[in-house]
Amino acid sequence: MIIFRYLTREILTGTFAINIVLLFVILSSRFGRFLNEAVSGRISADVLFSVIALRIPVILELVLPLSFFIALLFALGRLYIDSEITALSSCGYSRRKLLWHASGSAFFIAALVALLSLWLSPLSLDQSNSILERERARHEFETLSPGQFQVLSETGSVIYTEAMSADRKILQNVFAADLNLGDEGGNQRPVVLVKASAGEQIYDDQYQRKYLRISDGVRVEGEPGSLNYRVVEFESYAQLLEEAQIRYKSAHDRMPTLALMKEQDAEAEAALHWRFSMPVLVMVLVLLGVPLAQTDPRRGRYTKMIPAVLLYMGYLVVLNATRGSIEDGDLPANRLWWVHAGAIVVGLFIFNSDLLGRLLLSRRRQNSHA
Repeated sequence: MIIFRYLTREILTGTFAINIVLLFVILSSRFGRFLNEAVSGRISADVLFSVIALRIPVILELVLPLSFFIALLFALGRLYIDSEITALSSCGYSRRKLLWHASGSAFFIAALVALLSLWLSPLSLDQSNSILERERARHEFETLSPGQFQVLSETGSVIYTEAMSADRKILQNVFAADLNLGDEGGNQRPVVLVKASAGEQIYDDQYQRKYLRISDGVRVEGEPGSLNYRVVEFESYAQLLEEAQIRYKSAHDRMPTLALMKEQDAEAEAALHWRFSMPVLVMVLVLLGVPLAQTDPRRGRYTKMIPAVLLYMGYLVVLNATRGSIEDGDLPANRLWWVHAGAIVVGLFIFNSDLLGRLLLSRRRQNSHA
């Protein structure tokens, strides 16, 4: 029991330490991508940290198995380097008992991964995507940044405002330009420039629509390179603001597990089997990690680290490729479990490689004596 607690503490401590580092690295890249969207005005900066926080369970689902595998290799490698495993082996501590004791921490990590993949990750992914879709569905007028030229994706117009009120409804020193020079038929369209001293977003109760009303301005319309243009001064000018519709994606990764079980299409089956296979991945990794961590002081702790990580990456790549084939309808959903079965066979072969080597050596000696 003392060895079990000692080994579990070493593996879990390393797992959470490595997990924090990997999580920080991945979150930094994701934060940079969402920060670019906030700077460009596609999403509001107020929801930036909420979206990042909701993406943490999704990232942990993929990072935890890798963190556990690396921590297992580090912990057992240190025991081999410090000759602790040698001392335990002299007392009758076998590799099978080492596997059994290492499986305790694997069960704990597998339970966390199951909680994430079956419940928390779909829930957080659905909420974060809903926030992003609502932000991107807002009218771009609400995401304007004072002092910056911004292109409206719906109309292709360029708009600039020098200042904006706190409620983002009143603008000062507004400039707008419609630079769309041609229509679908190739006919040239005039350029429209508008400059006004003030602008305000208003809501018409009669038509229940939003308008941008600008006042004390000038509207210039004409063709580039031509002296034929028209200048109109106005006291008040209103432009309809089209309301974008929220378009929710029916991604199966966002669906609750119970709802996913009722779906019959190939993508739903692939997503469902993937969720159940993630905890199994952790248990297979402990079978691979225990024999791959074996080393000695002469070879060093990191001798088998690179082959072990490459084996893990190959395992994960084959799983992803199989899932893609299932989603395309090329393979049945149960083929995902064939990959796990193949990894178990490889793990059993590596785990019993010493025994197989001794059997082959004794067989050769017997043949030579004969």
